[in-house]
Amino acid sequence: MNKIDSKSLLVGILGTTLFFVLTGADQQRNLGDIVVNSITVMDDGHGGFISAYNQDQKRTLYLGTGADRNGYVQTFNKYEQPTAYLGSNRDMDGIVVINDRYGSLAWSRSAKQ
Repeated sequence: MNKIDSKSLLVGILGTTLFFVLTGADQQRNLGDIVVNSITVMDDGHGGFISAYNQDQKRTLYLGTGADRNGYVQTFNKYEQPTAYLGSNRDMDGIVVINDRYGSLAWSRSAKQ
């Protein structure tokens, strides 16, 4: 059987690696509409989350895990000022917070009796 030259083997490996790198290099492509039955978001050490952004790349929604490992949903206006919070407080009670357009507290309610 013919022996494979080490230089040819190295060129083949590098060529294959370059092909995979170049085909996967476009990380900014739009996948369009995605339809699924279920999505599971796992914690990567910083909390699992889903964020939504408007056309100006300003965050408008956060759905995920907070610093105390509690889940919450937070909405933001087009200026990225927080407008609503629904989640858990540090005592593990449910809490709802509504802010005005400037992010200042307007109303809040805790489920603690």
